[in-house]
Amino acid sequence: MIETAKRVEEMSQFLKLLSDGTRLEILRRLHVREHCVCDFVEMFDISQPAVSRHLKLLRQSQLILERRERQWIYFRINPDHPQHRLLLTILAEMDTPDIPDRSC
Repeated sequence: MIETAKRVEEMSQFLKLLSDGTRLEILRRLHVREHCVCDFVEMFDISQPAVSRHLKLLRQSQLILERRERQWIYFRINPDHPQHRLLLTILAEMDTPDIPDRSC
């Protein structure tokens, strides 16, 4: 019974992350290729701190991974996340976005 409650809570937290449109769009775009913060600032026309906050939540949940290249940090979907298959199923239901070339 306790294990079931834990799994329900984990799924609830996962779905809460996806319930925000900006975070879902970030994941949709990361499904195509990795991006840096500056890509998202330009795409969404929101401040860098706002984008960083969304990315921080996704990183803390381990849904995304980061890699450093010089002064830039690039983000990608974590293929080892326990809900990776579910995330891919959700993203498959959405259109693939047109992604411009890197701006950084």
